[in-house]
Amino acid sequence: MEIVLEPVDPEEFPCPAGWTVVGRVVSHALAYDPERRPHLIGEDPMVLNPEDISHYLYRAVDAAADRLWPGGWTHSMAEAFLLDRRSLSPARFARQAPSPAVLLALAQAADSPDPVAFGALLLAMSRYSKAVEGAGPIERLDRTLEAARRAGEILRVTRLGKTIWQDRQQGSGGIFIDSSLRNRG
Repeated sequence: MEIVLEPVDPEEFPCPAGWTVVGRVVSHALAYDPERRPHLIGEDPMVLNPEDISHYLYRAVDAAADRLWPGGWTHSMAEAFLLDRRSLSPARFARQAPSPAVLLALAQAADSPDPVAFGALLLAMSRYSKAVEGAGPIERLDRTLEAARRAGEILRVTRLGKTIWQDRQQGSGGIFIDSSLRNRG
């Protein structure tokens, strides 16, 4: 059995509401029901024994994660997705694999046009989120997303060949970065 974590078109493999499709097994989709039980999706869903597929699932996670973080991914994946690194060991997979949400996120990230750069971006955002002040992880992530938007604006300005200071000195209505966005972790 070969499992490949990858985004799957929901039109191709319709599932009941609440199920999460995380990849493929040959010509079938691999999906998890809300109780985190794995199923093969084809004409009729077939329940899989998690222990029977843990080895194959680990290999699929290894392949997808290695695309994002080549040469060693357990530390990076644990940091990016806020997982216990020990939970990513093959022995732990036999007892409990990562959640379907993590498997889907990994599949989507590994499908990036530049997975290594995307893996670095995930790590950078996770690290920034830990450093920013906030009441909880979701608020810190929201602030991280705002910082990423500001970083994108800065890159956009530099790509257009303008500097923040030139626009302000010239008083032009050109592209500039709003001063209220500066220094707000």
